[in-house]
Formats: sequence, structure tokens, C-alpha cells
Amino acid sequence: MRHNFELNLRWRNTQEFDGDLVRDYSHEGYVSIPGHGSLVTSAAEAFGGDPNLWNPEELLMSAISQCHLLSFMFVANRDGVEVFDYLDDVSGEMEYHGGSGAMQSVTLRPTVVTNADPAEIERLHEEAKSFCVMRSSVNFPIHVEVSVRAPDANID
Repeated sequence: MRHNFELNLRWRNTQEFDGDLVRDYSHEGYVSIPGHGSLVTSAAEAFGGDPNLWNPEELLMSAISQCHLLSFMFVANRDGVEVFDYLDDVSGEMEYHGGSGAMQSVTLRPTVVTNADPAEIERLHEEAKSFCVMRSSVNFPIHVEVSVRAPDANID
């Protein structure tokens, strides 16, 4: 079964031309999807972008994290495991040289608040890996380091 997704990415020139070639350009893009709020994006700060806006690397890590969360929640719900809270601290490593780069790895660090046995939560995270479309769509390793907390624990 195929699923299709569509969005619109818009870039506009914000530089004034005075007859000379302008070598600087805006790094902002505007992503829109009908029925969604717009998202203003930029390059990463290291590449001349605005550090206050989402960049492609962060969006990729976010997609991986959310996909893993949804896959985990699917298997937890299927197996009757109650989850009260979930927080994922995500990091990624990119290698850049010679004008190009590639993500080398992403590490997910989900903290799950539940009454379930930590070994069961580890097993569910391991199974969730096989359901995550984002994981099977990338060519770099995604590591998962799980923490489990009791429902009276604060993870904020």
C-alpha cells in the first residue's frame, strides 16, 4: 500500500540588486501544507543560517524521534502497556568536508514514565525499531538509549 505526502517549500530573494552580483542570499525557506501551520526554516547556524529557526538536520532528527515514539506507542498500546509520559532527548552527528556532508548517526534518549518492568520497555523499544519508516529510510545508525521512570517521577 502506497501513501503519498505533499508540501510546498518557498524561497524568496530578500537581497537588493544594484547592478552588482550579490553573493549573499537568504537561508530562509517557508514550508506549507494545506491545513497545517507554516514552518519557517533556515540553514544550520554553522552554514550561515538563523539559529532560531528549524534547519534540515534538526527536522530530520525530529522526524526520526517522532517516528520512533509513534512506533513505540503502537507496540506498547498493542501489548497493554500504559505509558504516562515520554520525553526524548535527541542528538545527531554530521560530518562535513569538501563542500558536502552526511549525517553519521542519531541517538535517541527516550525517558518513559510507566509502571511497566524496565526490561519490557526495552523490549518494546527494540521492537518499535522495525516499525519506524524513518529508520528504514536512512543509511546511518540510529541508537536508542532508554530510561524508565516510575509515574511519580518528574521528567521535565
